[in-house]
Amino acid sequence: MSVRESQEWTLVSEWAGTVGDLSSAAALSAWDRETLMPPAGSAARARQQGTLAALHHRETVRADAGEALARLSGRPDLAEDPHVAAFVRVATRMRDRAVRLPESLVRETSEACAESVHAWTEARERDDFAHWAGPLARVLAHRRQEADALEVGDEPYDALLDAFEPDTRVAGIEPVLADLRERLGPLVEEAGRRPEARLPAREWDTDAQVRLAHELADMVGFDLRAGVIARSVHPFTSTTHRGDVRFTTRVDPASPISSIGAVMHEVGHALYEQGFAEDLDRTPLHDAPSLAAHESQSRFWENHVGRTRAFWNRIEPTMRRLFPEAMEGVDADLMHRAANVVRPSPIRVEADEVTYHLHIVLRTELEVAMVRGDLAVTDLPGAFSDGMDRLLGVRPATGAEGAMQDIHWAEGLFGYFPTYTLGSLYSAQLAEAADQVLDGLEEAVEEGRFREILDVMRHRIHRHGATVPTPELMHRATGRTLSADALIAHLGRTHTG
Repeated sequence: MSVRESQEWTLVSEWAGTVGDLSSAAALSAWDRETLMPPAGSAARARQQGTLAALHHRETVRADAGEALARLSGRPDLAEDPHVAAFVRVATRMRDRAVRLPESLVRETSEACAESVHAWTEARERDDFAHWAGPLARVLAHRRQEADALEVGDEPYDALLDAFEPDTRVAGIEPVLADLRERLGPLVEEAGRRPEARLPAREWDTDAQVRLAHELADMVGFDLRAGVIARSVHPFTSTTHRGDVRFTTRVDPASPISSIGAVMHEVGHALYEQGFAEDLDRTPLHDAPSLAAHESQSRFWENHVGRTRAFWNRIEPTMRRLFPEAMEGVDADLMHRAANVVRPSPIRVEADEVTYHLHIVLRTELEVAMVRGDLAVTDLPGAFSDGMDRLLGVRPATGAEGAMQDIHWAEGLFGYFPTYTLGSLYSAQLAEAADQVLDGLEEAVEEGRFREILDVMRHRIHRHGATVPTPELMHRATGRTLSADALIAHLGRTHTG
């Protein structure tokens, strides 16, 4: 009897489908919370999300599923079916982490995160960190409890990082970030000597920016029949299935550049979600193998496509049609230069691609310190401002520019930030590979061959889902091991060449 004919495979397949359905329901609830839910619904939504988290955990830790996975992993013929072998590997890791966490902690953490997001939203509007400090401290306490229960690595932060980047440890990423910080210094200084280009001070219609988001997404291959685009305070991507992938953007009446960057970033995530192979549906393989893999896609489309001169040449006619008055006297050259200004700024998501990683260095330092207990939540605003001054030479003017600017800590996503830089390193290597395959990546953009660019990513990254660990997946796709060389070379060519 083959592996797929066994009772164990039938059981774990149905079990994984149920776990996946519960994850999808939780994602849909979170999407609604960030886009449509009225403020008065926050308390009830926190309880609902807590219930979904508890049910998801209860299903994940089922004993019969664990027994079936153990029997499958012991079969001598398992390696003959790579799909099943990958399924067993990923599902076993997922369940092993879950069984170490009490259901009560899972429920309480989910509720605390939902309450924290609501408090964060209000605190940003009021510029009142104290309003959020208590909820954030509760989230941090729950994450520390989770890390202690998981017992991964040499310190609590390792367990949280491992959730997003399997088998990665803080001792391994700190030297990478330190090296990158050192190598970025001269680039920041040299690029900063270039004249600063700005769009003229005009009103850029926000409804037109939303229409532009739809047109850009469609242009690069996002299937709008299987997707939704909305507005939110902090852009994000969420998915319940390949046929229901959603992302958000922000709009700024003073300039469309921030929104365009957000769209190109989030559509990279969304294209990945739409690109998983159909046979991965309702399995733990219907996912990226890590967040760095996911970020490699968002950073690829945002930076290696969306920041090119060819991209702005391509969308100039669309911009003139959607913004006829604001575009008077504005051309692709000005938009391109304005989108690539290298200047330290307080907002991470609006940062240029050179100084961006200094934002990641700071956030990683701060969250590691908070998890270690070396930094109290009440001291976070001051530490954040001091760090911005030290690394970027700017000090936030408000809480929304400082410690409250990102939603990640409100959601309890400690360990997430380093994946942005890891993903950027991978994206630069993927861009070099795509450049060879397409006989020029920027030429493909200039000619509007976005589907060909997408096909490269579909073939090399998307279709594999989580069947292959990230380092192996990226080595297959690029022929290289992870390093900062490709990124530094790209930044030098783009901003100092």
